[in-house]
Amino acid sequence: MILEKAILGKFIIVPKMLEESIEKGLKREYFLDKRNRDIFDKMLKILDEYSIFDFNYLNMKTEELFEFTELSDNVVYLPTAINKLKEEYRSTVLTDKISEIFQEETQSEEKIQKIISVVDSFEDNENEKNKEFDTKILLNEWWERLQKKELDGIETPFAGLNNHFIFGEGNLIAIGARPGMGKTAFGLSLMYKTARKHNVLYVNLEMSIPDITNRILASMSDVSLFKLTKKCPDTLEAKKVTDILHKFEALNFKILDCDDNNFNLIIQKIRRMHEKNNFKLVIIDYLTLMHSKGHNNKNDEVEYMANRLKLLAKELKLCIVILAQLSRQVEQRADKRPVISDLRDSGGIEQACNTVCFLYRDEYYSDDEKIKNLEHVKLELLIRKNRGGSLGTINFGYKKTTQEIREAILKRSDESENT
Repeated sequence: MILEKAILGKFIIVPKMLEESIEKGLKREYFLDKRNRDIFDKMLKILDEYSIFDFNYLNMKTEELFEFTELSDNVVYLPTAINKLKEEYRSTVLTDKISEIFQEETQSEEKIQKIISVVDSFEDNENEKNKEFDTKILLNEWWERLQKKELDGIETPFAGLNNHFIFGEGNLIAIGARPGMGKTAFGLSLMYKTARKHNVLYVNLEMSIPDITNRILASMSDVSLFKLTKKCPDTLEAKKVTDILHKFEALNFKILDCDDNNFNLIIQKIRRMHEKNNFKLVIIDYLTLMHSKGHNNKNDEVEYMANRLKLLAKELKLCIVILAQLSRQVEQRADKRPVISDLRDSGGIEQACNTVCFLYRDEYYSDDEKIKNLEHVKLELLIRKNRGGSLGTINFGYKKTTQEIREAILKRSDESENT
């Protein structure tokens, strides 16, 4: 177990390597020694809690620290060390499984078939990131999914959206809007309504946690957000909130509240939370509030983050929805309905995303105070790019006092083109 200790020692000396190791594919099960595995788990917990790893929180004895750090010189190049550790894990586990099979009281042919099956399963896991498919495999998988009526993802909570796209596995979806248009309200609505059936993660970079809770409860209970925020609902309103609390508690969502907007840290946290919760949908509010070092300008940074999120969605086999800000140039046009070029800071978002949508409200730009103060308004979702389906406009009803969003009983206007 010298290599295990050497890798852990490297993390103690160079803490940032802990994050890099996760990116390079290091997993807890590769540490076959329970003590080493527990130390690695504790390192990850410290990283989660403090957004930075500090070995002082490990509370290890001085002698043990010295032992680990002295062995760290054995790790010259981290990816090579991780690959070697993976090989040792694979060899040990394979040997143990094969030994178990030999000890079974079964016929030799049956033992051979079991051994082949075990070896094949390991090979499949090793090649999971770079699989090879021929036409027969493709058709078999397609037919199995067709027979089982399996979706390559999950449906959205809105029927109108499902006519255009679903939350597909490996998909990246961008929803852009100007400030105050209803971007966060829409993101939260997607989150909690999807969470009635599926596990959802909401990555929060903008709001306070009480604000998120108030917004969801206001939407679910039809009680004014202002009254919940000011904690002044009347008796009837308080009862309406109380009556839906059991529904709120039954929702399958988690919130990742990010005080540190380091993009790489957030990516690693999403990955580790997914291992425990098997999310089907991740919503990030919002993209450009995250930061990644080492880029020449904001455009390059945003393009890098969008591409990384696309790869993450594919790796974790889930859908990621990113909320995005729009540039002010949309305000300068007569028709203020957004187009793809209005995305702030990057064309890289458009390239990485399967689907790009925008939110628009007519009354938002009205000079008439009566119109601007309407409680119930129409919210349009404009689908401007859609690799898997048609473009078009979905109409929603938006109640501004509660931020509830529902599909309007209005005809959906589809554009005939497909992308």
